[in-house]
Amino acid sequence: MKFMVNGQPFSGLVTALVTPFTKDNTIDDEKLEKLINWQIENGVKGVLVLGGSGEYVSLTMKERVRAIKTAVKAAAGRIPVIAGVLEPGIGDAIEAAGLFREAGAAIPLVLTPYYVNPTQEGIYEFFKKFDEGFQDPFLIYNIPYKNVTNIKPATFAKIVEDMPNCAGIKECSVAFADCVDIVHRVGDKCTVFSGEDLMMGGHVLFGAEAAIIASANLIPAAWSRMFEDAKAGNLQAVTDFQKTYYPLFDLLFAEINPAPLKYAMRQIGMDAGEVSLPLLPCSQALQAKLDHMIKEMKIHC
Repeated sequence: MKFMVNGQPFSGLVTALVTPFTKDNTIDDEKLEKLINWQIENGVKGVLVLGGSGEYVSLTMKERVRAIKTAVKAAAGRIPVIAGVLEPGIGDAIEAAGLFREAGAAIPLVLTPYYVNPTQEGIYEFFKKFDEGFQDPFLIYNIPYKNVTNIKPATFAKIVEDMPNCAGIKECSVAFADCVDIVHRVGDKCTVFSGEDLMMGGHVLFGAEAAIIASANLIPAAWSRMFEDAKAGNLQAVTDFQKTYYPLFDLLFAEINPAPLKYAMRQIGMDAGEVSLPLLPCSQALQAKLDHMIKEMKIHC
């Protein structure tokens, strides 16, 4: 099944939101609402709350639920709120997804199990158990360079065939062909999200229906246009976008995400606070480069 919104298959750009923190490292509800409203005004079609960019692991479960409730209130039915579930254990993953569903999230994005480094069969059985326990649509989050675990396209295709609630995948493999392979195998049955800023244009040109992008926190309007150009098959516009913004992306991911991103957002007036331990603010050298890039590209909110 595909990820459905208002009875229609979802297609569009989703921002992998940062989580605005106060100085005491709790969620700043006012700043989160402001960020979501700004994203919607600039054309995004959904927001992912509590993904990697949202610093999921730095928050208590109580704070995570609070973040979902605040986001749902701010979105006010205008766009879906996707909730990241980054739990390594199957019981915790099912429980977290249930809590986020109760808080109003449209669908959970469930990370592949990590640390134990499971086999492909183990990954399959993990999501089979999740499907049986959650009993509602869910998305899978595959990001092998972060958690080592990698769902191979053939394994994901088997999950889609056997598990009626698997509605799609956020594919973040650095192997470009993996996303294309998934689209070829099951793109007619589920929603394939590109999850890589530097590959999104190509993924959508090759058939991905949606994208979840971190740097859209900073330039949502530009990313929204880019997605529509890619969906329309406008290769020149996609190429021009990548040439224009590659230097910015290179800086935004030069140090651990979302520290550079949060710094850049603060510089344009969309303050999301600092990152939470064990992450640290980006270096002064990188800050200077970002300041120059923001000024040169005339980025503002």
